[in-house]
Amino acid sequence: MKSPLKSEWTTAMIEELKELEENGVWTVEVPPVGSHCGNEQLYGIDYNLTFAAVTELSTVKVILVFARRWCVPARHGVIPNAYVKAEKEQHLEIYLAIPKGMIVPEEVLRACGVSSYKKLALRLKKSLYGLKQAGRLWSQLLHTKLVELGFTRCITDMCLYYTRDGNDMTIVGVFVDDLLVTASTPGLVEDFFVAMNILSIKDLGKVSKLLGMRVHLDETDGYSLDQQAAIEELLEQFGLVGANGVKTPIGEEFNDAELQDLQLLPSVGTHGEPTIRGFQSLVGSLLWVARCTRPDISFAVHKATRHTHQPRMSDWKVAKRMARYLEATKTLKLRMDVGVADGRCIRVESWSDADFAADKGDWKSVTGGVVTMDGAIVHWVCKKQTGVSLSTMEAEFTSASHVGRELLRLRAGARAALAVSQPMLMHMDNQSAWQHGDRQARRHPDQVHQ
Repeated sequence: MKSPLKSEWTTAMIEELKELEENGVWTVEVPPVGSHCGNEQLYGIDYNLTFAAVTELSTVKVILVFARRWCVPARHGVIPNAYVKAEKEQHLEIYLAIPKGMIVPEEVLRACGVSSYKKLALRLKKSLYGLKQAGRLWSQLLHTKLVELGFTRCITDMCLYYTRDGNDMTIVGVFVDDLLVTASTPGLVEDFFVAMNILSIKDLGKVSKLLGMRVHLDETDGYSLDQQAAIEELLEQFGLVGANGVKTPIGEEFNDAELQDLQLLPSVGTHGEPTIRGFQSLVGSLLWVARCTRPDISFAVHKATRHTHQPRMSDWKVAKRMARYLEATKTLKLRMDVGVADGRCIRVESWSDADFAADKGDWKSVTGGVVTMDGAIVHWVCKKQTGVSLSTMEAEFTSASHVGRELLRLRAGARAALAVSQPMLMHMDNQSAWQHGDRQARRHPDQVHQ
């Protein structure tokens, strides 16, 4: 190993192998003749289903809203070596080649009747990360344990669990092996972590960092989120540290009608030159930042991702400008200041808008919208509509319909913990849409957009 971090890598590998052996993940055996390694599994023969859900980013924000309402700080728990806690599928026999660096004791070699570890293999007894079905097996195990503790899975988010007993309520969000927990009383949170010791959960205390987001809690202003570290890493990766900042993520010079530099990016290039893969990597990083904490760049990201497979030099300039904007605003935080709580009621609202026929190439409109809970933004969207709207009113209805579906999903999640008696509010800014929606004979919006 030639890495300058050789000693750290070696220590980590030794500790990982020790953990796996202590968990009884495998046994060292002579593999049967004709056996294949686990990475040679075939779909439909060695495995079928691999799906494992992760929680929606909006659900994370919903949990923080409830934590603020209850004045019980959300706690962060992590389950170490999660995948290896799940049993493998009993009907499968999976063998792994012994990895370099793993020492096989002489007594094991003698017991197996071989002279070299290369003639041996690891026969899996439990699941292991890297296997195609490992994520699903872990998800099933965690679901089983939570159900045994009395939790119910939310019908609109497979990774949101809740339990309710009168006025006592606990909410858990799951992102693989990360758990975000809050409850109506601090004691219920403590009870949850004690009960989850069956999976050796590690309590990290009040959530301060989750999914690359820093979580700040102020007793007066509530929760706020930022991704300063992720933005700085992005800027360093693409050589934009110290770049001249700009005040807006996108400018008038990047309108579709004025995009003059239509030269396609090359698939390969010298260091520092834009390439297709470099553009895709940059836009992917920007998209993650936009989805997590920065709704202010959502429209610009939407513009840049229209030509991901065949990006042009003009698209690269759009993405680079966004990075420069983040350089100037990397310390901004998304505030989630919750309004005054009204007992067991919660206020869920949406705001939607549409840019009619915004794309001059296919004349499709663009949807934009946000959803709030008790005044805190928990979801936002900016995307091109799938069909061509024939009027501004229709584009507005399409936008409201899209945002309204998310409104219904979040409301259903909120009802898992609170009785939502307040009507949902949908805000639109188009007079013709308002008037048409109030008319008795409104078959078009009833049939198409509801």
